[in-house]
Amino acid sequence: MRRHIALIFAFLATKAISASDIENADTLTHTLSELNVFSAPAPKEAVSTTPIRITDQKQMLRTGVGDVSDALTRMPGVNLRDYGGAGGLKTVSVRGFGAGHTGVIFDGAPLSDVQSGQIDLSRYSIDNVKNVSMVIGDNEDIFIPARLAASAATVSISTMPVINKTDLSIKMRVGSFGFYNPFLRFGTSLSEKTAFNIIGEFTHAENDYPFKLRNGELITDEKRTNSRMNSGNAEVNFIWKINTGNTISAKAYYYNSNRQLPGPVIYYNNVSKERLHESNAMAQVHWRSRLSDVLMLNGLLKFNHAVSKYHDENGKYPGGILDQNYWQREYYTSWALLYTPTYNWNLDYSVDYFYNNLNSNLTTDSKPFRNSILQSATAKFRTQSLTVMARLLYSIYLNGAKNGASAKDARRLSPSISLAYRPISSQLLYLRASYKNIFRMPTFNEAYFDHYGSLDVLPESIDQLNLGATYTISGNLPLAATFTLDGYVNNIHDMIVAVPFNMFVWSMVNLGKVRTYGLDAAAEISMSVGKKHDITLNFNYSFQRAMPLTNPESSEWKKQVAYIPRHSGSAAVSYENPWVNISFSGTGVSERFTTNNNLPATRIDGYMEFGVTAWRSIPIKKHTIDLRFDIQNIFNKQYYIVARYPMPGRQFKFSFAFTY
Repeated sequence: MRRHIALIFAFLATKAISASDIENADTLTHTLSELNVFSAPAPKEAVSTTPIRITDQKQMLRTGVGDVSDALTRMPGVNLRDYGGAGGLKTVSVRGFGAGHTGVIFDGAPLSDVQSGQIDLSRYSIDNVKNVSMVIGDNEDIFIPARLAASAATVSISTMPVINKTDLSIKMRVGSFGFYNPFLRFGTSLSEKTAFNIIGEFTHAENDYPFKLRNGELITDEKRTNSRMNSGNAEVNFIWKINTGNTISAKAYYYNSNRQLPGPVIYYNNVSKERLHESNAMAQVHWRSRLSDVLMLNGLLKFNHAVSKYHDENGKYPGGILDQNYWQREYYTSWALLYTPTYNWNLDYSVDYFYNNLNSNLTTDSKPFRNSILQSATAKFRTQSLTVMARLLYSIYLNGAKNGASAKDARRLSPSISLAYRPISSQLLYLRASYKNIFRMPTFNEAYFDHYGSLDVLPESIDQLNLGATYTISGNLPLAATFTLDGYVNNIHDMIVAVPFNMFVWSMVNLGKVRTYGLDAAAEISMSVGKKHDITLNFNYSFQRAMPLTNPESSEWKKQVAYIPRHSGSAAVSYENPWVNISFSGTGVSERFTTNNNLPATRIDGYMEFGVTAWRSIPIKKHTIDLRFDIQNIFNKQYYIVARYPMPGRQFKFSFAFTY
């Protein structure tokens, strides 16, 4: 099998595409028609048929964003799992469905973790990010790999492009609790048609922040221990513009981290000897080709290799030591063909194939593997007042195991449809509606993990319905604004949950049914109050009611799903001026519960966290020096996102950057 896949890769490796073109090719193809359609410019968030949020570097600065996960928490509908401290595990879920339903894209190629199904966003540097976007439902850019349509929501991380000139950026960030983070990017052209850049980053943090431990009426001052982390990542990017119709780009990426794991806070016991070493190497090649005036072809090849090594020392283990090591690999290819017979019509066919396997040092390891084939057919119709998009995704998942039985195979059709309508030609008011049916396969942990997984577990499926409206104020006014409002209902079927088989063994089963309904609201207002004096306001709010509906006799019936707040939101105001720019921001959530039965003992208090950022760019001839100072959690609020994992209190960060 490996030999056959290697031969396929060797044959196809002569062709590739630009990552940014994958996501935006159908939009770029019709730039001229869009200019004719709209009497005034409207952001993509306003005209999309499905909810989409985009945050670029400038917006991140205005809202005090410090990392990729922080950028996502400023978007409505997002729930963050953060275990605290720099470099700590950070995953996101959207609108009440788990992190496994949220796909993550890195420069046009999907990221994957077939073992857990969750992507740790703390691995990806904010310093090289051009923008972060999130799509709920179907991506309106139809010229994409089929796999990008196989999630209920998709987060896309786009890095700074390779440019055909010398590009040098040096940055140093230091902060509280032993944090320092150097960053380097260097790029240059090799010829008129080729260019490359190299990027390197290292992060160190002690994460020994103080917190208060409450045990009844007793309150003690404690400090996080066994929290040190070191991580580094490096990447090389290359682009070759062969001619006006063909572009090849390639990326090689490597990540390595060593973390001490402090574990949950336990009364009268702060001893932990857990360690986690992770590494990830991946390479991807893209090819974009314009075959004719009406045909475009995209190809993508990718290889991914990930290693996770867990170590713990405790008397409860035989010999006092536990070592669990896991290795997973993925071979992935995608091909897409876009047909644009007129300015009104776009038609796309995409086909993806990927092979995943996992092995470990456990004696119970069955060495599972999976072959996946996804095909999507998409049609998009657009006029001056109406956009309609329909997609049909056909998914085939074939499971196997080298040692023992394998999980069940799956074959499914997943339809989706969305539309946006502009009722008044003189106003940038859009009404939108969308429906999507999608599912996720059980992870290898859920299917195979000893004393936990079940080979009989079925895929978890979702029906998504969204109704929304957007309104944009634009033109030659000193004020510009975009308002969005979306209501939604999600129904989750065959939800995968863990139930106890006996005192020591839990098993994954399809018991759960969950219905989530909610409301997402967002506003961005920019106004000029004088020459080189601008004020920007950002506001996001979400209401989520996520109810288990599995068993009317259960104590969980119609309670709130664990870790999902009913209310969450963020706000930021920034003032840009010729001297020192400043922004003030805040995020908050209401109470949550650690279990679905919502017992008082499982309640986690809500919180509001505030921060302030000051920054200044100083041009020096052809160079630029950027200075930034952040105070996070300015009021030193102690709070928890995950139970018994306290978040840091007040902390300071300062960064210096030089750009050539």
